Amino acid sequence: MRFAIVDDLAFCRDEIKKNLFRYIGENFAGEHPQIDEFDSGELFLENFSPETYDMIFIDQYMNGISGIDTAKKIRESDNLVALVFITTSRDHALDSYEVRASGYLVKPYKFKDFSRTMELVNMIKLRNARFISIGGRKILLREILWCDRDEHYVQIHTDRQGILRLRLSFAELEQLLLPYVQFLSCYRGCMVNMDRAVKIHNLNFIMDTGEAVPFRKRDRGNIEKQFNSYLFQREREEWLF
Repeated sequence: MRFAIVDDLAFCRDEIKKNLFRYIGENFAGEHPQIDEFDSGELFLENFSPETYDMIFIDQYMNGISGIDTAKKIRESDNLVALVFITTSRDHALDSYEVRASGYLVKPYKFKDFSRTMELVNMIKLRNARFISIGGRKILLREILWCDRDEHYVQIHTDRQGILRLRLSFAELEQLLLPYVQFLSCYRGCMVNMDRAVKIHNLNFIMDTGEAVPFRKRDRGNIEKQFNSYLFQREREEWLF
């Protein structure tokens, strides 16, 4: 799952991050959230693309553009992302209905308050709904094992739909998947979902389905380094938060 935190105070962003890692660790074993932080609504909007995030935490009162106005801009291009407002007052709670906010956290809050808000948002539904869209076809990220190409087609190997053959360039597919850190380019024309990889054995990724995805001998050192770094970062975040 991928989250954004938009708050002009660093310690407030840290508090959200700490609670988020704890909640996911206690309720979604094996899930490894990706979190982007922004210290203003302006900075967030400069970098925002629709269908990037599952949930966005927004401080309602920030210097510059307000949280509500930031949310209105988001809703101009993304109607699905869950919005959670962080605030010191409920005075403007009605404004959040206009942007279809999923939750509201009033500072200071405790972990039980954070948990209650996450339950209202329905994290299970969010986790299962992350997808890429190709030619009107939606493909869930958690179902993708690896991707490769065959002449003028790309092949997306999934655990539930088999091999999906789609007519587009591999570069176009890469642009859709590269924002998600779990996808690693093994070589030109092949990407593997590291969340579905169990280990590296000889010159292959061994997937959780038992299938093997090969890579070149000359790339082994770099691939092992990136894979181990990814696994280490996941474990580090679990221990820290």
